[in-house]
Amino acid sequence: MEKEFSYPTAVFCIIATEFCERFSFCGLRTILSLYLRNILLFSENAATVIYHVFIMVCYVVPMVGAFCADIYFGRYKTIRNFAFIYLIGNILMCIAAVPTLGLPPTLFSAIGLSLIAIGTGGLKPCVAAFGAEQFALPAQQDMLVHFFSIFYFTINLGGFVGMTLTPIMKKAVSCFGEDTCYALGFGFPAALMMLSILLFVVGKSFYKLKPPKTNILLEFFKCAWYALGMKVKRRTYSEHWLDNAKGKFNAKLIEDMKIVCSILLLYTPLPIFWSLFDQQGSRWTFQASHMNGNVAGTQITPDQMQVVNPVMVLMIIPVFDRVFYPCISKFNILENSLHRMALGGIIAGLAFLTAGLLELVLETTYPDLPDRHQASVNVINTLPCNLKVYNPFNGVQRINASEIFRFKNVFTHNYSTYTLRVEAPYYCGDVYFSKHTFDISIITVERQIDSILIGTDEFNAIKSFITDPVDFGKSLTGNPRVRIAYIRNSNYFHNVTITLKSVAGLEDVYFVPDSVRSDIAVSDYLEIPQGVYECLIMSEEMKHLYEKQFNLAAGGVYSLAIRENRDEIAFVKLFTMSVPNTVNMLWQIPQYFLISVAEIMFGVAGLEFSFTQAPKSMKTVTIAGWYLSVAVGNLLVIIITQLNMFKSQAYEFFLFALLIVADMMLFMEMVSNYRFVKAQESSTTVGDETAPFIEVINYDEDNYE
Repeated sequence: MEKEFSYPTAVFCIIATEFCERFSFCGLRTILSLYLRNILLFSENAATVIYHVFIMVCYVVPMVGAFCADIYFGRYKTIRNFAFIYLIGNILMCIAAVPTLGLPPTLFSAIGLSLIAIGTGGLKPCVAAFGAEQFALPAQQDMLVHFFSIFYFTINLGGFVGMTLTPIMKKAVSCFGEDTCYALGFGFPAALMMLSILLFVVGKSFYKLKPPKTNILLEFFKCAWYALGMKVKRRTYSEHWLDNAKGKFNAKLIEDMKIVCSILLLYTPLPIFWSLFDQQGSRWTFQASHMNGNVAGTQITPDQMQVVNPVMVLMIIPVFDRVFYPCISKFNILENSLHRMALGGIIAGLAFLTAGLLELVLETTYPDLPDRHQASVNVINTLPCNLKVYNPFNGVQRINASEIFRFKNVFTHNYSTYTLRVEAPYYCGDVYFSKHTFDISIITVERQIDSILIGTDEFNAIKSFITDPVDFGKSLTGNPRVRIAYIRNSNYFHNVTITLKSVAGLEDVYFVPDSVRSDIAVSDYLEIPQGVYECLIMSEEMKHLYEKQFNLAAGGVYSLAIRENRDEIAFVKLFTMSVPNTVNMLWQIPQYFLISVAEIMFGVAGLEFSFTQAPKSMKTVTIAGWYLSVAVGNLLVIIITQLNMFKSQAYEFFLFALLIVADMMLFMEMVSNYRFVKAQESSTTVGDETAPFIEVINYDEDNYE
């Protein structure tokens, strides 16, 4: 008798297994979108599509997992087999992120993600149910309820730790010549998945193993298919289309299916909510990459912002359960779970409205790039005197010493030729110009930004230097980008080097080619971590030509212009071509707070409704329908992303906000026609015992994804 009331040892193995699996999955998912964009070099739209295809498959495969567990393998073997598939996918993702192996990273990543989606999807419908089977009911009913609470907590804790530590490990270690290490970011979740399998297999001797039984999901589809076929053949009126299956299928099955069909009908508007919710890992992460992550001297990475959601969920749930719901129940409002779902959906719309407003602010910090039939020309004055530029764009433009001016929106069809005349005073600092005017012929190219530097040649005559087109796009990682332009006008210095050295010891060196004489040398863009840098200019003849300190901020695009004059460095200035990320990431907290509240109201209430309303024989069907709604939601994101309807990301966010509000209005109309089933009519079978399912609604919270 004492053994009957002791907590099953097997449960601890299952809970530990679930913690490791959640750590692995959430950690990988957190850094996935940035890996697709920054390492595999997909565009933000393509990375968004791939991310949501991955999530979609994760929510379609659970039906396969339930099918395998109920008919062929049983839950233990199904969990074990899909976990091994999961592990192989993790290993392939780690291998794909190791460039020295010379393997095609995109191909290996695609295979790895496919296997991970299959693996985690196969586990979803089995783990919690397998844990519930370990209890002897009704004697251990209280322990079963406690198990689901622990299981729910484990899901969130594992996800939170994985989402926190994986981005830190990816960023804290440099490997293979990169300042990030995605191989470690994927490798550590792989190690946790291996530990998960080990813990699960070790506990086998403690498990209660039940043989496979009839798959109710299969029976559901068989009955539905037969009923539809008979309705088409008979073409007679029946009160319900499922009544056409009477005589062929059990009457109780048909009655249960009628209830489930009414539930599944209410599921049809749900994908819109999931299309919003799952953008935390794609669009919202990309939005964070355009923001400043400096918080109290600590640098937050864009993927770490996703941690805010599980943290807020864990904090808000007790407040809702203990304070909010008891208070509003006194006024007899929101007692209906479907009404709570509708309100949660509208709050999700507010979250996207907030995200759209934030995006409008961020767009003011994005580079102003020329559009179709337009080009831009930068003129940089490296001389110590003011210049006049006679041009066909605005007549005469004055450019002060050491300043830059951009001629914006220059009309260009494919390419056009323009002539500028530069006029300087005869005396420019300590330089005397015998000829103080200079004509520049420029060729503008559509959608391109060119730069012209005004300096002197070896005879101290005014001269222009045209660089390669400017790339104003911010870096994908959020790090600053710097391009060095070095003007030479003599053969005095040899082996010139320009070193950017940070206070943390990071160092980038540009070697100016000696072949450049009385011309300009331009480096490729250097992408380096943000911070304060010492700029050291040295040559073979003089080890300390020049030294200056610069601050390179996150997201900034800079041009470092340097001009030598005979035996000295006459000009050094850092020009900001694209302003740094100035809006702090903490401004995303309001939208994360709203989406967390929406998740609690929509997700928890939805699960409560599903499990309390579904007949005991049809729990698997409703779970499959719930997961399928998440998959369809991710498909909607893919479709809207591919349509590419808006130039502004903010307008896409506003579209989703409008869609969810309209969707919830339709949902409320459908709810008004729904007849609730009494709670006592709904129960779940665990093993051979039956227990009220309303007692354990928390076991499959939305975070279990």
